[in-house]
Amino acid sequence: MPEFKPVLYLKLSCPFCLKVAAYLSEAGVFDRFELRAFWPDDGNEAAIRNELAPHLEKVTFPALQFAPGEFVADSDAIIERYRSETGADPAELPFYNYVLNGAFRRLRENFQEIRQLQEKLSDAG
Repeated sequence: MPEFKPVLYLKLSCPFCLKVAAYLSEAGVFDRFELRAFWPDDGNEAAIRNELAPHLEKVTFPALQFAPGEFVADSDAIIERYRSETGADPAELPFYNYVLNGAFRRLRENFQEIRQLQEKLSDAG
């Protein structure tokens, strides 16, 4: 029986997924995962959401199946899981901090703005 390989689910437009990918890459463990990445509405999203739905209270990204049938969907929780395993302190990783303070920050701001606009449209409609 083959050894289990953790499955990392990433939505390619998601700032929190970028944050996790940057950390795992710089910590040197990104290649340990089976990667299931998708663009929103690319035809794969529904299948991935359906795969995750029975295991998560709410399907969000990034998500990780870290053991057979065991899932977590929170960027900070995923980073903490591998921080304890690798000893790679996020505060000491220059590329991770570059992403966190640059692209992630801007993407997160845009992500929040889009959510607010969607809520306003939903309330108005």
